[in-house]
This record gives sequence, C-alpha cells and structure tokens, in this order.
Amino acid sequence: MRFLAHESNCSFLWRVAGLQGVEVDFLLAELGDGPPGQQALRPHLAEVLLSGAAADRLAQMLDVPSARLRWALPHLRAPHLLPGERARWEWPWEPLAHCLVPACGLCAAVRGGGWGEMWLVWPERWKICERHGRFTHVRQGGPGGVELARLPESVDAHRRRGRLERRFGPAGAVLVADAFALAGWWWRRAPLTSRWAERAGRAGLQPRDVETAWLLVYPEALLVARALLRYEQQRAALPSGPWAAAEARLVAELSQLAGSLELPLGSWQVPVAEWLARHRRCTPAVQDNGGSGRRGDRQPVTALIHQDDEHQAPLGSLCCLPWDWGDPFAAV
Repeated sequence: MRFLAHESNCSFLWRVAGLQGVEVDFLLAELGDGPPGQQALRPHLAEVLLSGAAADRLAQMLDVPSARLRWALPHLRAPHLLPGERARWEWPWEPLAHCLVPACGLCAAVRGGGWGEMWLVWPERWKICERHGRFTHVRQGGPGGVELARLPESVDAHRRRGRLERRFGPAGAVLVADAFALAGWWWRRAPLTSRWAERAGRAGLQPRDVETAWLLVYPEALLVARALLRYEQQRAALPSGPWAAAEARLVAELSQLAGSLELPLGSWQVPVAEWLARHRRCTPAVQDNGGSGRRGDRQPVTALIHQDDEHQAPLGSLCCLPWDWGDPFAAV
C-alpha cells in the first residue's frame, strides 16, 4: 500500500480490500465490531471512523507502524477516533468537519496502483494539487480533475495566496477568506463577466458552475486580499483612528478593480460596504512587537471579529461576511 496524504479512512479501506481480494465488509469485521446491520458505503458517500484499537489492528494487518498510518490518514488521529478501548468501527451519517474531495487523477494513478478514484478529507469543497496542476471538487462529473495549465493566472494566485498566509499567518488567512467572499459575491451577481467567462471557456468549464468558480475568481480574490491587507496595515498604524483615509484608499482600489472587470455600476460596492461596516466597529487588535519593526515586516491587524478563527478552518468559517457565495442555493 502506498499512502496518499489526507486520504479518507473509507477510501483507504476500499483500496486495502481491493488489493487483498476481499469485500470491505469482511475487512471491517476483521478490524472490530460495527453497528448491527450497517454495511460498507462507497468512499464518496461517507467516512468510516475507527477506534484506536481498530486502527492498531489495521496497522498490524498492513505491517506498518501505527504512527505512520495515523500520519497518513488524518481521521485516524486522536480527535477523530471513536471513544473506548474496544476495537470497533462506525459509518456515521453526521456531517463531518471536513469535506470528501476526490484526489487528483494523477496522484490516484501513482499512489492507488490502478484502483481508481481516491478520496481525501479536506477543509474545502475543492482542492488544488500543486504537484500535477489539477483542481478537483466534491461534485465533479468524472475522475482526473480540471487541468490548470490553461489557467496560469489562477495557479499563480494560488501560490501567492500560500506566500501571503505563510507570512502573515491566521491574519492573512482570514483576509483571504473575506476577499473570496467579496469576489464571490461579485461573481454570483455577474457570472458572465467577460474576463471570468473567457477563463471558463479556456479551461472547458461552465461559466455558471459554482463548484469551479473558485478558479475563475482566484486572481481577483488575491488582489482584493492585498487591498484588505493594506487597509488593515494602515489601521495598525493608527489604532485609535481616524480611518477615513484608509477606507477611501481601499474603496478607490476596489473601484478600479471593479471597473476593469466591467461589473455593474452601483452594485459592486454592496459587499465592500458590508465588510467595512463590520471591521469599522471593531477595535484593532494590539500589534505584535515581535517583528523587526521594518515597514515590510509589519503584521496586519485583524479586527476582533476574527479573533477566535482557526487558520486551518474552511474559508467560509473564517469569513466575517454573512453569506456563503459557494452555496448555489443560498441567497447572496
């Protein structure tokens, strides 16, 4: 068995059963007790949870160290194990904290030994494989994923996002989340904007498909994130205000971006005003003095509205704005 980082327990067990030439139900019975009458489900439908003893049995069966198996499969780590000392498994229907996202087709081909689709547990409904340049999402119609060679600007935006979040930590992550919510609101109101429609056509995507719209708006979302970052840095320099000049600069930057996108006049300001209203009434957090003090190293201020956020949480959870633009059934 070759491990694939972030693989779900369920996906891994289906692969093990396939290599051993047994049914998944037989394998589960070897690992421990399960709820009466419950049968194995396919990896795209649900996740199977194991107790610590069952996870140890699986490691012994594969002749690998238990610590290595738990490193490879995130849902075999302590927070996700079933309680108790007994070896058992369960296929719960309660919503998971993470999504089940198909792995990149090339990763599956290399790691899966010809098994087919492999499924990952991931905070978002989508994932970008940087090694092979593929985008996958929870509702894609077939294996493989979207080839990103046709969208180099989105690939570049993804890399710049990583650098921003590594440099500014949780503060950078929440600003990226807010920026996606702003750009996503614009996209929901004008999905056929020429720049986004052109990207969709170039990559063979449907311009109104909300599952792949993350790719279409990625470059603009990073531009918005940078503008929000500059605004928060300006607030850091004047923690007691006034912030009118910083707000004016932010609105001017986003106005220029909205104009380049040819967004409808009079509507693009709505999410910007909402974001400013939420951040304006929050006192900036105390600036961290651990840096060198140089202007380039100044950490952005994250408003108290974000103070309890987790860096590894989904973008929708990090965002302070009240809409989920990635949900096609939610009003924006």
